[in-house]
Amino acid sequence: MGLARAEKVKVVDGSSVSSTVAELNADPRVDFAQPNFRYTPNVANPEPLEPKLWGLDNTGQTPEANYSGPGTPDVDINAPQAWATTTGDSSVVVAVIDTGVDIGHSDLVGAKWTNPGEIQNNGIDDDANGYIDDLHGWDFLNNNASVYDGVTCSGGEDEDFHGTHVAGTIAAQRNNMGVVGVAPGVRVMSLKALGCSGGDTSTVIDALNYAKAEGAKIVNMSLGGPGYDQAFKDAIDASGVLVVAAAGNGGDDQIGDNNDNPGSSGNDYRQYPGAFSSPNILAVAAVNNVGALSSFSNYGPASVDVAGPGQSVVSDYPRDAYGASQYVFLDGTSMATPHVTGTAALVLSTDLALTPAQMKSRIMSTTRPLPSLSGKILTGGLVDANGAVLDVSAVRQATAMSFTRSAMIITSGQSVTLTTKLTQAGQSQVNRTVKLYRYLGGWKAVCTARTNSLGVASCVQKPSVNADFYWGFGGDLGLLPTTSNWYSGPKVLVRPLITAKMKPYTISKGGRSVFYGTVSPSKVGSKLVLQKRVGSKWVSLRTTRVTSRNTYSFPAYGTSRGKVQYRAYFYADSRNASQGTSIRTLTVV
Repeated sequence: MGLARAEKVKVVDGSSVSSTVAELNADPRVDFAQPNFRYTPNVANPEPLEPKLWGLDNTGQTPEANYSGPGTPDVDINAPQAWATTTGDSSVVVAVIDTGVDIGHSDLVGAKWTNPGEIQNNGIDDDANGYIDDLHGWDFLNNNASVYDGVTCSGGEDEDFHGTHVAGTIAAQRNNMGVVGVAPGVRVMSLKALGCSGGDTSTVIDALNYAKAEGAKIVNMSLGGPGYDQAFKDAIDASGVLVVAAAGNGGDDQIGDNNDNPGSSGNDYRQYPGAFSSPNILAVAAVNNVGALSSFSNYGPASVDVAGPGQSVVSDYPRDAYGASQYVFLDGTSMATPHVTGTAALVLSTDLALTPAQMKSRIMSTTRPLPSLSGKILTGGLVDANGAVLDVSAVRQATAMSFTRSAMIITSGQSVTLTTKLTQAGQSQVNRTVKLYRYLGGWKAVCTARTNSLGVASCVQKPSVNADFYWGFGGDLGLLPTTSNWYSGPKVLVRPLITAKMKPYTISKGGRSVFYGTVSPSKVGSKLVLQKRVGSKWVSLRTTRVTSRNTYSFPAYGTSRGKVQYRAYFYADSRNASQGTSIRTLTVV
């Protein structure tokens, strides 16, 4: 196919890239159709703190020393993959209704929304929207145009740290400084409705109405409170925007509550707006870097829609007294929510005509399932930015496992090391949880391990009888489950441990000695054979049975003078492999 015959086709409203490609490929007049892929220079310019952003790209890293442990690879929102499609359109405006935002922060100065109808600091309401000099948003708490106040709260924190942190997760720019947001190409409208002591219904509603009037299609609400607020719900219902809301961090005990449960005796622990039933709300729970539902996160199989990364999340913090930009790790559903908001901004960037319902549907239909979320939230999944922007459900890749052992046959009491390597398309899969299974009247997991940097994991076992083993991988985000190849028959054969002694070792011709010993594991009633070496062969003389005390004995007679070698021999049964004892020499004089 020559380039002269290639055409670029725009996806029509209401369709998707994947469906359009499929439709074109079904047309006999078309040689082939494919997405219009995005290419970038192969030059890596990561932000200094980008390796800590496990929520965007989890490689198994430890984001926060002395607080969090290593993560589970791919428990993330697939941001780098999504960026191959879009990093966000600058015409997409996301409103952050929160505390203020330090729009002078190095990561945010270029991400701030600018009101095109307003002239800076002229004291005139140029666009006649009722707000004078609202160039980058509005402070509804103090009723002025300053979206960042730099006030210190009684606890010593900057009043506007929360909104700044949220804004950074959404849209921090890629500038070789600090962090990068989920959608670094979009713009943030800062609407301050909360302060050191929070905010109230009227300020939040005023901020929401402003966002709608100024064209924001997505609103981040990393806020919440108890008590059903009808006025607040009515405002959200009438807004016509997608409200991405935190599910909440439990009550005073900081233990997550069920947002579906109205409680009893007036104890309603649900957090609003996340628990509202409004169709344009996308409620967000929090998970940690190994994919577990955060202990503080509210949940609700009916009221909470998706989950986002919400623990050990590093993002922007207001500048210090010298103007230096700062950064901080925070936990909460407030931190999970902007990951989903940023994803919504990326989705909208792929089609500016999308409605809130369509954005919500794209995000919910493409989540990746996590076991910890099953039955806890509506989708049971973690948001997947890449799946959402491509409008395709996440595809998990096939995996393979090997099985090796340090020995095929051991003696009872000895150990054997069983090893596996987990791969996907030949690539080692690191820091993944695998299990070793043994047949014990049924397959049971006997050891759990994590793959190392080479994708290898090992377990040491000490079976006393023949043992069947196999390795299993239960799958996780991005990878399908698999098992090692196994076959009928034991993977490890175990010989019994049989001791051997003679008493006495020297007898006269015609005399009698005793060849005896012990057997383990228990082989009560099993047959042993006394053998005598004749030339290069062993000749069986007599048999005996192992006693109830797991001992045995044979008489040995001095029929002729000289040295005679003896051993006891166990022939394999269903539980153990064959085993001969050490050789004992009887001298007949």
